Amino acid sequence: MKNLRTYKVFIIFILTFVFSQSTHAQINVIENKDQKTIDLLLERKMNQNNQFSLYTNFSLQLKNGSKEDVESLYKEFTSQYSDIDATIIYANPKFKLVVGNFKNKIEAEYLLKKISGKYPEAFVVKLKN
Repeated sequence: MKNLRTYKVFIIFILTFVFSQSTHAQINVIENKDQKTIDLLLERKMNQNNQFSLYTNFSLQLKNGSKEDVESLYKEFTSQYSDIDATIIYANPKFKLVVGNFKNKIEAEYLLKKISGKYPEAFVVKLKN
């Protein structure tokens, strides 16, 4: 009876050892031999992601013109709508007044509707981060 118990303990020990060794066989290291292919795939992935609104913002462009015109409109807009972000962007050879910073186009369209009476030339633009 004692021998049977010893055999059971021995068999359990052997089985535990065998199964514990097989779990380490699950860990594999993949060697990178073609970094250019991986870089190309990552670039394609980023280009695809940039097409979604997660990586872009929507704003309204109020004015495109000379520096003086854009600055005067900037002062006028920020005095009336102090809670809305506004910035002047230089795009050779003119300046642009861009207001708002929205994750989706619906919010930008809402602002456009709100200010379209005062700024009829405004339109929605998509800006990259």
